[in-house]
Amino acid sequence: MLLTSMHVHNILTARINEMYNVLVVDFSPYRDDITSLFRNNGYEVAVCENAFEAMSKLRAYDFDLVVSEVELPGDNAFDLYNYLNKNYPYIPAIMTTDKNIDAFFDKIFNEGIGNVLKKPLKESEVLNLSQKLITKNNIFNITNYLKDAVDTKRIRIQGSRQIQKAIAAVIRQINEWGFPISNKMALTLVLNELAINAVYHSHGLTLEKEERRPVQLGENEYVDIHFSHNDGEYAISITDYKGRLSKMKILDSINRVIVQENLITKASETGEDISDFVTETGRGIDLVRKLSGEYYFIIKKDVKTEIILIFSREAAAAAKMQNNSSLKIIEDNSEA
Repeated sequence: MLLTSMHVHNILTARINEMYNVLVVDFSPYRDDITSLFRNNGYEVAVCENAFEAMSKLRAYDFDLVVSEVELPGDNAFDLYNYLNKNYPYIPAIMTTDKNIDAFFDKIFNEGIGNVLKKPLKESEVLNLSQKLITKNNIFNITNYLKDAVDTKRIRIQGSRQIQKAIAAVIRQINEWGFPISNKMALTLVLNELAINAVYHSHGLTLEKEERRPVQLGENEYVDIHFSHNDGEYAISITDYKGRLSKMKILDSINRVIVQENLITKASETGEDISDFVTETGRGIDLVRKLSGEYYFIIKKDVKTEIILIFSREAAAAAKMQNNSSLKIIEDNSEA
């Protein structure tokens, strides 16, 4: 029998996935959906309903990934994550919830949890994230996150004065591809904040940013904006080649913003002066979470940082971008 390249690809994909064992920890009815999602895509799946049982299975079997509901009977997923982090730090974990993660983000920050997905789960998002967390292969490049991507373009930025023009060109191209963007102001704000952070912070120019001084990067230093699309989605990524961002820096930035928002809410009720506590720190990263569709923070320590945003045609046409209350950080700390 003559095998086509597609047959070979399918066989190899099946063989690779069969090597991966996933532990699903969930007591809710949604557990069956998560289990089916992985099994239907070639993964071996073990299932349990609480943290104690999960710990027993971790001691008895080898797992490549743990997927756990946040709210578990008895112990919770944070206890499980703490146990996992202390005893099996090489096993990646994904938490799932139907709640807004801001309500318990202090625990996410304290435990250093990098991946929390909102139920109901999007199959392609879960599978893509799981594969990359397990293998750390092909973690960069929007074409590895946007299926059947076409017409990929790049704009290179070497100084702060180029940022606004570059972002305007990206949005103009997205419109030309036929994707409606009802909230251009929000998308412009997100991209502007990310590009500014990539130009200033990643290159050690934080003071210049605070003083709002224009900067020109050094020789062979630059930030890239890539953008591409398929029939139903478009993607934008912003990449620096320093790799100085980290999971804990991301979590700290988001946590600071949430703490500030809580202070502001309290001050509006009490009249307390909180001006000394309000800063712009972390705003760019938090805006990604709140104004983007599907997104990923991807980091190779001391090498590269890429932030990828993916929008569906339906979401792009919606009257308002929505916070999907998720968090996805893929961090590769191996030596360059």
